[in-house]
Amino acid sequence: MMSQFSPYLVIHAGKLLIERSESLIALITKQGELIEWSESLGQVLARRPGIDNLLPLLDPSSRTRFLTLLQDAISAQRAGPVTLNFTDSPISIPQSYRCYADCTPDTQIILLAEPIPPLDQRAVEEYMQVTSELSNTTRTLQKVRYHLEQKQQLLEGALAQIEKIANIDYLTQIPNRRNVLLKLDEEVRRSLRYGSPVAILLIDIDFFKHINDCYGHQMGDEVLQACANIFQRSIRASDHLGRYGGEEFLIVLPMCTKESAADMAERLRFRVAENLFTVAETTKFSITISVGVSELNPQQDTLELLIAHADHALYTAKNAGRNQVQVWRP
Repeated sequence: MMSQFSPYLVIHAGKLLIERSESLIALITKQGELIEWSESLGQVLARRPGIDNLLPLLDPSSRTRFLTLLQDAISAQRAGPVTLNFTDSPISIPQSYRCYADCTPDTQIILLAEPIPPLDQRAVEEYMQVTSELSNTTRTLQKVRYHLEQKQQLLEGALAQIEKIANIDYLTQIPNRRNVLLKLDEEVRRSLRYGSPVAILLIDIDFFKHINDCYGHQMGDEVLQACANIFQRSIRASDHLGRYGGEEFLIVLPMCTKESAADMAERLRFRVAENLFTVAETTKFSITISVGVSELNPQQDTLELLIAHADHALYTAKNAGRNQVQVWRP
């Protein structure tokens, strides 16, 4: 019977007739025991005397695949290719073979193991060069990535600082005029959409110029900071506080009527008045504020009118003697 996969061997009267070949060719049992073998396999066996089974010639990593190959050949009459590694001795470098297996009618296995040529020296050198260049490129890319991440962090920090500058008042560290007006615009739009009330407080520190003239601009800055802290601690989480300009502050009060807003304004006025400032550790003084209150009329008011009404109420409070709260009434 001619083997299905090799021109090198035939089975005749239970005898394996093999032509000269570099391939390892053997007739074996289904357990891998040797019956007949080619000259090339015989040269390997000569270096491993006493071996009558192919398993000891295989690298340990290949033995399971070898047994699976035999089982597949028995089941399907033919199996492969499977890459197996053979060794001349336990300490030699394994040689890779592309292996096929045929099953004979009497359940013997014909094994053909074709050597897989190793890379030639030039190919190895080219491979090593490509690997080295790839490694260098990878390290370069890692460095570039690291520097890009550092620059990204610096950029994000700079953008955060720019955003803070654009939205936060430097002296008082509360939202600036632009920011609080944006919040007011949002609340006005929400009020017009859902019919919910919104009110504002426009606050002015009384006689602020006198404070700067008598105690210096540094003390004036401390007064502004103290007022901002008092207002920030006193409002609700849903309210919006901002420095409107100079010694004026604007507080936006969502879901709040003018009556409730006036009550809050009185609490703020009292807390500011009870706060004492010290000059040169000997002189103490207190300040007062005037507050104008207005509530949005959804039928006729705009954001500009809402602010104008609060400003008119504030003007009324100052003309009436300061240190008081006035509510805009049409």
